[in-house]
Amino acid sequence: MPNGDPTFNLEEQEAWFDRIAEPINLIVAEHGLILDKYYHEGSSWDLRFSHPLGGNASIEVMNAGDVVRLSTIWYLDDYDQFTRFLHRRDPIDVELLPDSISNALLDELDAILATPLDKWTQSATGYEDVWGKFSKIQFTSMGRSFPLPKSLQGTD
Repeated sequence: MPNGDPTFNLEEQEAWFDRIAEPINLIVAEHGLILDKYYHEGSSWDLRFSHPLGGNASIEVMNAGDVVRLSTIWYLDDYDQFTRFLHRRDPIDVELLPDSISNALLDELDAILATPLDKWTQSATGYEDVWGKFSKIQFTSMGRSFPLPKSLQGTD
């Protein structure tokens, strides 16, 4: 059963993303990111990775009609405080041109990786009832793990 947009049309999305798949796939391969297509039947491809300061980050590449919309987020869960800290960058619209998309994706990747640990734009609390059903080790083992971008793998 779908868990997202009930009007999601895979064929339409595939046709739209075919135009920009090459630069996205190249960035994913060169930087060792995980590509997650159409999460919850959404009109987007998400480039996912671990942030070197903890937590996970993603760059959402959205079908916005005549442009590509990029939305970048980094989140870090603090089990002890039952809080999720987030840093969201303002979404940007990019022309449907391979070089424009490549440059914008690299800029977003660099920007989110350079974000200091204390520059949260939002925090969400109140997870005690859900997260508190598990030990910290159980909780952290349930989340998806993503690789660090290749340029950061093996560095301290």
